[in-house]
Amino acid sequence: MGAGRRAEFMENSRKSRSQISATPKPLSHISWEQTHTVFHCLATYSARVSRQEYEEITVHWLRVLLTACETAVPKATFCLFSAQGARPDGGGMSFALKVKGEAESALFASDLERKFAFRPGYISPSGPRSSWKPADYVFKPLQRLVPTIGVTSDELARAMLETAMRDSRDSAVLENGDMRTLLG
Repeated sequence: MGAGRRAEFMENSRKSRSQISATPKPLSHISWEQTHTVFHCLATYSARVSRQEYEEITVHWLRVLLTACETAVPKATFCLFSAQGARPDGGGMSFALKVKGEAESALFASDLERKFAFRPGYISPSGPRSSWKPADYVFKPLQRLVPTIGVTSDELARAMLETAMRDSRDSAVLENGDMRTLLG
């Protein structure tokens, strides 16, 4: 599923927002037989889209995927890319964190057997400096002094994989410190 959706995403990333459908395509065309783990890492910056679009992408698209998984692969492990400070109780410092919390609530209310939410703070790029954004020049050195503010992109990926493959729990929310502990 990932490769097909990635190609579609790359094509859509070159389009303007008005050219992209706000409704995900039905997932009935996907062959689920060999699916053991689903990584939902689709995200957008709340400042780059309207509130309605942010909710649509963050919560509605997730619900469509969860419904498909509940039907096709209810025993699959589901890993959700969330955000530090997400508040499933509806509280939070910002609209985006409330919506991320709503997404987590949808995941944990689902009938899937195993489900995990990952809440990284700052995600430090693991790649070359040419891929850095301006904020990375401030936060990456700061992360060396205060490691609890985030994880590297490689650490996040490894933590998601390790959890999906080896964690014996049925569900958990993993914060920065949990991910770092998991990786030793």
